[in-house]
Amino acid sequence: MDGKETRTPAQICPDTFWADWIRDHTATAVSYLQSASIHFQDVKARSYDALGLKAGAVVLDVGCGLGQDARELMRLVGAQGQVVGADYSEEMVAEARRRAKDGSSLPKFVVSEAHHLGFSNNTFDASRADRVLQHLADPRAAFEEMVRVTKAGGTVQIIDRDWGLVAVDADDQAVTRKILDHICAKIRNGWIGRRVPVLFQDSGLQEVRVEAIPITVRDFRVADILLDLTLVAGHAADERIVSSDDKKAWLLELQERSDAGRFFAAWVMFIVTGKKAV
Repeated sequence: MDGKETRTPAQICPDTFWADWIRDHTATAVSYLQSASIHFQDVKARSYDALGLKAGAVVLDVGCGLGQDARELMRLVGAQGQVVGADYSEEMVAEARRRAKDGSSLPKFVVSEAHHLGFSNNTFDASRADRVLQHLADPRAAFEEMVRVTKAGGTVQIIDRDWGLVAVDADDQAVTRKILDHICAKIRNGWIGRRVPVLFQDSGLQEVRVEAIPITVRDFRVADILLDLTLVAGHAADERIVSSDDKKAWLLELQERSDAGRFFAAWVMFIVTGKKAV
């Protein structure tokens, strides 16, 4: 693009916020979110069911991105309800507003930083964040903000993945392990999936339910979009975690496996839902 390294959203370095990346790569971010959402439809549907929303509910979607979830939640709460999509990125909020123009009952989209949500205490019947905490500087503070703005008796929900639970089948187990560990290390909170239940416990939420959902992929091209395998293998080689020859051989094998119908990758998504004490 402009001579700078191009990185996808999954590969934000530890000192860079998601919103900062979007400012330089808005078109790439939009494309990524559109592609990724297709492969998480089952997880999203199950998360909506777990919320147990009633008509007329007021819902907050933290890190709303392009607004797909907010629009679906709006359908669930009906014309008497309200959904607010909040995102730190002005570009994402503008795009979400643009995409929502055709609906009759529209979500409201606002720019708001997850660590300091601009809403009063006890505002929402439900608050959720989908694949957001993994990117935040202080996921605990952001989670406590979600609890704060949720009404007593209301529902709080986190959907996130655990980058330490990614599996890719390949012949060279040592190289595979090094590259997959490097993927996890490149994520600000790579182990957030396994840590979310403790956040709920520490915040005093009740009726906590944890659902672990495996995602499986049989196509290298799809896995490369969702896991950045080519990009991170390149980073691992540049940083001499693996050799350049090992990187090339590993990626070639994955493509050959895919062409032969033998590729397999998997990881775990967690849906954690709880009730704020009355």
